[in-house]
Amino acid sequence: MFSSPKIWKEFFERYYSKEINEIAYNIKHGNNRQVLRIDVGKTLVKFEGGILYEELLKSPEIVMKHAREALSEYQSIYPVDLSDVQIRFVNIPIPRLFVKNIGKEHIDRLVAVECIVRKVTEPRIEIIEAAFVCEDCDSVTYVKPDEDGRVRRPRKCSSCGSTNIRFDESKGKFLDVQRIQIQDLPENLESGEPPILLEVVLREDLVKKVCPGDKIILYGIPRLDTSKGKAILGIYIEAISFDPASHDIKGIKITSEDVEKIRRLASDPNVYDRLVKSIAPSIYGYEDIKLAIALQLFGGTPTYHADGTITRGDIHILLVGDPGLAKTTLIRAVSKLAPRAVMTVGYSSTGAGVTVSLNRDKDNRWVVEAGTLILADKGVALIDEIDKMGKEDRKHFLEAMENQTITVAKAGINMTLPARCTILAGANPKYGRFDKYAPIVEQINLEPQLLSRFDLIFTLVDEPDERKDEELAKHILEEEEEAKSAEIEPDLLRKWILYARRNITRVRLPKDVNDKLVQFYVSMRKRSKEGGPIAITPRQLEALIRLTKASARVQLRSVATVEDAERAINLFRKSMEQIAIDPETGEFDVDVVYTGMPKSKREKIEVVKKIISDLEEASMDKKGAKVDDILEECGKYGIDTSEALEILRKLKQVGEIYEPRRNYFKLVRFKSV
Repeated sequence: MFSSPKIWKEFFERYYSKEINEIAYNIKHGNNRQVLRIDVGKTLVKFEGGILYEELLKSPEIVMKHAREALSEYQSIYPVDLSDVQIRFVNIPIPRLFVKNIGKEHIDRLVAVECIVRKVTEPRIEIIEAAFVCEDCDSVTYVKPDEDGRVRRPRKCSSCGSTNIRFDESKGKFLDVQRIQIQDLPENLESGEPPILLEVVLREDLVKKVCPGDKIILYGIPRLDTSKGKAILGIYIEAISFDPASHDIKGIKITSEDVEKIRRLASDPNVYDRLVKSIAPSIYGYEDIKLAIALQLFGGTPTYHADGTITRGDIHILLVGDPGLAKTTLIRAVSKLAPRAVMTVGYSSTGAGVTVSLNRDKDNRWVVEAGTLILADKGVALIDEIDKMGKEDRKHFLEAMENQTITVAKAGINMTLPARCTILAGANPKYGRFDKYAPIVEQINLEPQLLSRFDLIFTLVDEPDERKDEELAKHILEEEEEAKSAEIEPDLLRKWILYARRNITRVRLPKDVNDKLVQFYVSMRKRSKEGGPIAITPRQLEALIRLTKASARVQLRSVATVEDAERAINLFRKSMEQIAIDPETGEFDVDVVYTGMPKSKREKIEVVKKIISDLEEASMDKKGAKVDDILEECGKYGIDTSEALEILRKLKQVGEIYEPRRNYFKLVRFKSV
């Protein structure tokens, strides 16, 4: 073998003498946790014709042992002990493997795996060498763990034979250790293929450096798990190092050339039109939706209040509409543009799957496993067919969407995890087709409290229109001939989004912008006077602020303009016109979204309840109000028979009236105590 401590010493002197002297200086001044990072692609592949590099791939354990020995004997300019310095090999030019392809042929060899971190356990301490001190003669006996990982306590002192022995943690050798689980990236799995989970052991400086959802290139050595002593063995990876994946939020490198391109784009007068044309260019139309998605990707900035509370800056959008109108295509297009995106489908998701689940590991310890919303932290959670999730499962979204946290209180574990993500969701109407004349709550299987968390809700309705149909047909046929390219390259757009999020951390609203938003808010609220429907609430005002800030962020501005506010108001109007119009009055009424019941219908319910009360009092036999009499009185108030019967059914369902005998109703009244 070419590798030896002597060869490694030559390598260190040629490439890393400056770095080693800096490490020695830090150790001399009390900072003992030091790491020497060896860039394999830049140095080791060039050294001695790459022989050392090839041996590292074939026999990594022996080669790394030689490197550690050479470093511990290295004579730096400061007389310190370098034996505890960690050596990490990074940027290793080696073909990437999938988790699912790792097998027996890779055991004890160096591999690189492109993966996503699925689960992270709590850090622990690993005993490398335990020290037992004799209380009678003070001699120390050192014991290493056996193959099962157990430390056997000596029965007696090897020097004096005394059984008075104690464990001394100050004299032993310990390492920080942490276990994580990885899986293949979703885009690297075949359709319907379940991901394979693989355990990875992190030690020392690698501990607490990754989070669930991180996409990484993991360098490590596959090992056989012989701890259980069985014939069928599992595989785990002992990590050497890891780099962020190039398409993960931590691995995207933005060069000075990229910054120059981004600034040119941001200053373009037609920047918003170009953005719209860059999102799902294969899909015809939906300009308002695409603009809203663009603002969602850039996001608003959070507002920090004096009392410590935070108003989120992330924008949530829901797409509802007829099947076959490209909702799923739009959602999937965002997964390729967002710096970090995690996608799931409602019919195959549970509440634990989208938030967190508690499982026991092989040591019978509780482990928190991250779900979609935590994996998408600081990114986008894409949820198609959200209406297909169970009602109880959807409740888990409420805290995450508003407070951007997920609180866990199970099995003695109490914690609050971050879920700082924006949500883009899709849903289908209950009955196949969307009816724009019926309240949205009646048409989709989503609760009003969940709907109210979305900043914008858009409906996609399949309506025949000769001009639009012709343009759509031409667009599809052009796509058949030649794929339509995006106005802005996806890689550059992804960097632009990330650059704006990193550098524009606060957007200020000057007086003229505030005045514009206040004027719109007050004008909408005026419609609520004199018993009119509620047209807008403070929650919608917060959504307008988020959209305004996102519009400014697109152009890398830390101060919003009136044009940004107008753009936000226009999108908000387009959304409200589709979902919050009372079909009877034609007025804006947010209660259509919040409760599924416009003010006009609430008034009719009150009329029906009063009719029942009056008929009860007028009844001579106290049987209650007869259905035929109720329907007759309802007709006098313009409430037709079918609507009156529906109101009676709902009042009985919620327990406000009851039926003492067939075709008679009474109001439920509670006696005061």
